[in-house]
Amino acid sequence: MKVSSVITEYNPFHNGHKYQLNKVSEETGCDYKVIIMSGNFVQRGQPAIMDKYTRTKMALSCGADLVLELPVSFASSSAEFFAKGAISILDSCSVIDTLCYGVENNEHGLIREIASVLHDEPQLFSDTLKKYMKSGMSYPAARTKSLLHVLRGYDTICESAVSEIISSPNNILAVEYEKALLDTKITGFPIKRIGSGYHDTDHMKSFPSATAIRNLLSSSGAGLTENMIPEECSAIIDEYTKDHSFVFENDISELLYYKLLSLKNEGYRNFSDCNEELSRKISKNLYKYKNFTQFCELIKSKNYTYSRISRVLIHIMLDIKDDDLLQNPYIRILGFKKSAAPLLHAIKKEASAPIITKVADAPYELISKDIFAADIYNRLCKNDATNEFTHGPVIM
Repeated sequence: MKVSSVITEYNPFHNGHKYQLNKVSEETGCDYKVIIMSGNFVQRGQPAIMDKYTRTKMALSCGADLVLELPVSFASSSAEFFAKGAISILDSCSVIDTLCYGVENNEHGLIREIASVLHDEPQLFSDTLKKYMKSGMSYPAARTKSLLHVLRGYDTICESAVSEIISSPNNILAVEYEKALLDTKITGFPIKRIGSGYHDTDHMKSFPSATAIRNLLSSSGAGLTENMIPEECSAIIDEYTKDHSFVFENDISELLYYKLLSLKNEGYRNFSDCNEELSRKISKNLYKYKNFTQFCELIKSKNYTYSRISRVLIHIMLDIKDDDLLQNPYIRILGFKKSAAPLLHAIKKEASAPIITKVADAPYELISKDIFAADIYNRLCKNDATNEFTHGPVIM
């Protein structure tokens, strides 16, 4: 049995994702495709546009065989912890051969070399990085120069190639995946992306980005077309919108403001990825708060990106602390195809972590953060009919 995997958000599932799943089958010759997917909150620090079960249906209808949930503590964290958390789950399944991931440029050898340096951080790299930073160079530029210094013997290296790899979103994740894979027996397998870039907002292009599709959905009366999402997903979205609302960043604004206000006197330093300086900055600007996106823009600076601030605010709202990133992996099944029965049997036989299909049977402390995040999310999308204890895995 050959099993390939993909770490993703599917926010929402679009034609580029279907293309990737088809390429995974074509290029790896796998028997099954396992997806590790963010739940109801995603890595950029925002709620997913549709709930995790709807996005699971889309994945299964378009080529996935098994969908597992990436716990919210990892799903809403930086690229390093996002990758670590997902790969720890894949590794604990004990049957995964390959991790396939999208890249802007398929420089697999260079990606692995960079990952190796950042995994072990040799003294030469650390010393050089400090030197460049002390001279006033920005962190991204200093890291590029330091990597070049350490990798100067690598025969295909050039500054532009290294800079591109550690600055573009998908390549950044690729490096973090390869870093985490160094501690496993799983092999990384890059697949060249097609279509629009990660931040591209033009929905008229062939293979538009998830960002462009979300922006379109946020526009009143805008609809999706066949150049954006697979035909299989259109019916799923139509069914979803009968009883549920799409969820956008600013939908969490009032909930978040209440939480920030209630914690103002004690500060926010104890939440994941928030330091003392950022905590003070949030407190200082709290009475200028209008909504989530406005506050992120207000707080962001040279030292604190929009994405980091949005992740910190999500961590505050969902009560995610640094200790939550130290938890042992567990295998939470969101959905599967009936034809994947042999795969499920193999995982149940070989897995080194608990397998959760029914939340009611799982130790509450293990998945309490995911239950809380789901309860919050269900209010946002007006889903009052179900909860984590009554919604079982999607089976197709």
